Amino acid sequence: MLAPLAYQAALRLHPHLGPGQWFHRRGLEAFSAGDAVAAGRWFELAALRYRDELAVEKLARVRVHQLMARARVGSSVAAESAAMIEIVRRLNRLDLLERLESPYELADARVVLADWIELGAPSAHGSCELPAPQAA
Repeated sequence: MLAPLAYQAALRLHPHLGPGQWFHRRGLEAFSAGDAVAAGRWFELAALRYRDELAVEKLARVRVHQLMARARVGSSVAAESAAMIEIVRRLNRLDLLERLESPYELADARVVLADWIELGAPSAHGSCELPAPQAA
């Protein structure tokens, strides 16, 4: 248990120790687990590595995931709306995007967006949680 924690700490301090894809995957796992703040940190590390690796398309995909994570922790309706517009704008330039659930395979970017919205993207009311089912 200590070895993986030490490895993760070393990677956060010196991101050149790992590939961008590894950081991106950790971000997707954190996002899937509901920890948008940690996901944003992992996505930022992935972006740094993708930039160093000159992986332009991967960088664009991780930036969309990063915007999705930021939208989840948005503090205002205006900020959430702006994030949603930017996410859609960037997705129009991508054909594929990693799914937000395991096994995180590449899928049509518009399908991933639709799934994200259905599963609790920030709404116009500022909540990113699904409403509780009502009794009939």
